[in-house]
Amino acid sequence: MSVSKKQHVLDTATTLFSQYGFHPVGVDWIIEASGVARMTMYRNFHGKEELVKAVLRQRSDYLTEQLKTRLKDKPSLDEKIIEIFNWRGQWFCATNFAGCLFGRAVSEFPDHPDIREIALDYKRKLHGIVKDVIAQYHLPETAVTLANYIIMLLDGATVNAQAFGESYFADEARDAALMLLRFNAGKQIR
Repeated sequence: MSVSKKQHVLDTATTLFSQYGFHPVGVDWIIEASGVARMTMYRNFHGKEELVKAVLRQRSDYLTEQLKTRLKDKPSLDEKIIEIFNWRGQWFCATNFAGCLFGRAVSEFPDHPDIREIALDYKRKLHGIVKDVIAQYHLPETAVTLANYIIMLLDGATVNAQAFGESYFADEARDAALMLLRFNAGKQIR
């Protein structure tokens, strides 16, 4: 399979998994939607589980690099936090937004530690990015705790945006994060 066809299968699977979930989408559906032969599919992905892992790894790399790039030129903590929630809010406005692929993987694969670990690794990377941003302005212990809170705000906004079909939850979560940071300016938490 050429790199472009393999990428096409990954992109097709990402779209289908995001929209419908992992379990409802079978290999036949992915093959049909991507237009590749069954033999070609299995030559490159030895099964659905391997394809799921590849999709999650690719998505994790893409999202973490995208966020790092967006944060790079923001000079203040407030601007960085605003950008994190703007990044999430733009996703909420996308026509293909259907909730968090990583949260879905954790819930749909409770007995597949390798798939769960890839999903949880993305969550850890996201937490690390947020923590590192905050650590530039707060004590390390405080940065960890504030990052926990901000990740919870991001996750809550994502669930609400999916449930209610509204993107404004990113703005409300952003406002809560900024209030939290201002309240804790110069303080050590825990």
